[in-house]
Amino acid sequence: MDVIASKTFIIILFSSLIQSITGFGFAVVGTPLLLFFMEPRQVVSLMNFDALLLNLMVIYKTRGRSDPKVIWPLFTASLFGIIPGVYILKVIDPSILKLCIGIIILLVACLMASNYAVTIKREKLATVLVGILSGFMGGSTSLSGPPVALFLMNQQQDKEAFRANLVRFFCLGNIATLIIMYYMDTLDTSVFTQLIYAIPGVLVGVWLGEKAFAKVSPKFFRWLTLSIIFFCGVVSVASALVKRFS
Repeated sequence: MDVIASKTFIIILFSSLIQSITGFGFAVVGTPLLLFFMEPRQVVSLMNFDALLLNLMVIYKTRGRSDPKVIWPLFTASLFGIIPGVYILKVIDPSILKLCIGIIILLVACLMASNYAVTIKREKLATVLVGILSGFMGGSTSLSGPPVALFLMNQQQDKEAFRANLVRFFCLGNIATLIIMYYMDTLDTSVFTQLIYAIPGVLVGVWLGEKAFAKVSPKFFRWLTLSIIFFCGVVSVASALVKRFS
C-alpha cells in the first residue's frame, strides 16, 4: 500500500466513524483532508461513492427511526441545487473552492456552538431553501451536510432521529449527485483505483461507529460534531490560503 492509499484509507475510516456515530460529518471531515493531495473533482467523486455505501449501511441500522415528511421535501428541493453546484465545480479555481468550503464550515460551527436557534414560522419554505442550498454545496464540494444538519439541530431533533434522517437524505443525494456528475462529465473515474483502499475504511469505520453510538451521550454527541466541524473548517481555510499564496 503506497502513501496516498494509506492516507486515503485512514481518512475514509475516520470520516466513516464520525458519520456512523453522528449521521453527519463524512464529507466535512474527509473532504478538506483529501484535498491536501487530491484534486477537487477527484475528491467529490470519491467521497460520493464512499458515502453512498456508508449511508446504505447506516440506513439498515436505523430502519424505522426516520421521518419521510422531513426527508423527501429536503431531497426534492436539493435536486434544484445540484446542477448549478456541479457546474461551479467545472469552472471555479480549486483554491477558491477550498477557501469557500472552509469559511462555510467555520460559520456553521460558530452558529451551532452559540446555541443559536431560529423560530421558523414557514417551515415548508425553510425546508425548500435548506434543500436547495444543500444540493448546491453537495454538487460543488460534496459538503451537502452543514445546511441540513444545522436545520435539524435548530428543530431540536434527538440524536436517534437526527442520525436516521440525515443518512437517508445523504443517501438520496449521493445517488442524484453521481448521476448528474456522470451526465455533466465531471465524474472522475480515475478514483475507482482508490476504492480498493477506501471501501475497507468505510466498513471498519461503520463497524466501530455503531459500537460507539449507543454509548455516546447527547452532550458528547453535540460536542463531537462541533469539534470536528470547526477543526476541518480551519484545515480547509489554511490549506487554501497556503496554496494560493505560496
